[in-house]
Amino acid sequence: MNRTWLWPYVAYVVGFGLIPMLATFYLVGANFRGVLHGFPINIFNISLINTLVFSISVAVFAVLMALALAVRVDSLPDKWQTPLSLLILLPFTIPFTASTLVWRTIFDARYGPIYYVFSILHLKPIDMITVPNFSIWGVIIVGIWSSVSFAYLIILSGFKSINKELKEISMVDGATMSQYYSQIVIPYSFKSILTAFLITLVLSMGNFDTPFILTQGGPGYSSTTLPLLVYLMMFFMGNFSGGEVMAAVLTLMATVPAVLLLLVLRGERGWVRMPSIKMPDLAFHTILWAVAAIILMFLIMPVYWMFLIAFRPNNLDFTFPPLLYPTHVTSQYFLEALRESVPYIMTSLAVGLVAATISTIFAGAASYIMAKRKSYSLLLLSIYLYSLPATSFIFPLFVFASSVGLINTWWILMMGTPIFTITMVAWTMFNIYQDVPDVYEEIAQLEGTSSTYILFRLIMPITMGSWAASFILSFIFNWHLLFYPLVLTETPWQFNFPPTGAQTVTIFAALAIGNQVVDWGLLASAALIVALPVMILSYIVMGRLLKGFSFGGIKG
Repeated sequence: MNRTWLWPYVAYVVGFGLIPMLATFYLVGANFRGVLHGFPINIFNISLINTLVFSISVAVFAVLMALALAVRVDSLPDKWQTPLSLLILLPFTIPFTASTLVWRTIFDARYGPIYYVFSILHLKPIDMITVPNFSIWGVIIVGIWSSVSFAYLIILSGFKSINKELKEISMVDGATMSQYYSQIVIPYSFKSILTAFLITLVLSMGNFDTPFILTQGGPGYSSTTLPLLVYLMMFFMGNFSGGEVMAAVLTLMATVPAVLLLLVLRGERGWVRMPSIKMPDLAFHTILWAVAAIILMFLIMPVYWMFLIAFRPNNLDFTFPPLLYPTHVTSQYFLEALRESVPYIMTSLAVGLVAATISTIFAGAASYIMAKRKSYSLLLLSIYLYSLPATSFIFPLFVFASSVGLINTWWILMMGTPIFTITMVAWTMFNIYQDVPDVYEEIAQLEGTSSTYILFRLIMPITMGSWAASFILSFIFNWHLLFYPLVLTETPWQFNFPPTGAQTVTIFAALAIGNQVVDWGLLASAALIVALPVMILSYIVMGRLLKGFSFGGIKG
């Protein structure tokens, strides 16, 4: 097979990934004197520490929770594994913007559920948003909540790759369940666990949405992270050159775990010696259920709270103790938010569909050629670009869009945002194609068929489920995006064509923060509008996700 369908993918990742990343460093060098003038070194130091504390804390605690849940689920009979996994994956279906809006109300210092929990425990209430010493920890809690599900998927896929006969043999030899997991499952799945940690770490380094929505980096700069500081320096401090430096520093920081991730994925499946844990099976299952119940309550409560306050009168929001069950139901706020969100939804739909199409077709075709030709260098570049934060690419793209008049248009989002999904699709589809027998291509080539025919008439039908899952996941990830739309757009769509105005549904949800003191119903409804389409689509492909979807490594 020739490389015809490889070049569109290569052209895209080079044009909208590699070149913008390298251009960011070029811009820093070209404007170095301007960078030094008025550079806020104190704010940079605070943001650097916050970024490290946030990303490491989120990665450690999210992976530990995910590991406990994966052990709990894997040790259950098959018929119970899917229902419990669906509950665990619930936060995965909620975009960062929507979930963080809901957490703002949960953290409310007078009427939020967290305040009520502190009062029950006779502890002094802590304001997790407006007190400088605690605001970063509020951001960390939300970051952990939103990261557990993805880490769970990766770890569970590692567990599922272990031969089931090992469990039967260990049971025959008299091993307890605790010994089986501590001596066999976890040691042999260590690569998946480490992969989950590194992916969570590198994605947390680039997390812009959570601190922006929850605290706006405040009070002062006590919860400002480097991605947020990039945005603040661009649009609020008027220091474009300083923002370029922050983006370059963040890229270098993210490169360290990204390179480690590449080494882990490329390496052979390893085994790590773990201390043996021996306890009666009854005690093991009791402890697992207790830990899983606490984590599940942590994961499910914000979603339940979002639905609760979105569909009740707002006079019920500001009561103490808070009402934790529905007494009156109203659709007023949801319908009001839905009417106001129409131009934002239309933009997100249009951009998401185009971005998902580009990602699926370009990466779906290219990854087959990469897999069959063993093009590991291009795959590793794709995974590296996937790992980088949005700030690594934004400055050159912003300059380009400004120079050609594409700011505040659908076109710049359609061109720029697939960089976050096209590399993900290439990674996952590469592993899937590794399992497709070469015989299909060999027979087709003997008959003289073209590469296009082989890809789209033979290979695509065989792997149609993976193509569909890739398309839906690409759409979901694009629907989540906030940083690119925030930087590259200014107004909502004006119901015209060619379209002017390109703010997305995530920006609509962020604008609801202005009503958070008096209108929790509108805030939760805005969050629900962002979340609901993604929740529905996520559950359509959940079966594919629960099979691992090949995020655990690089085969071959």
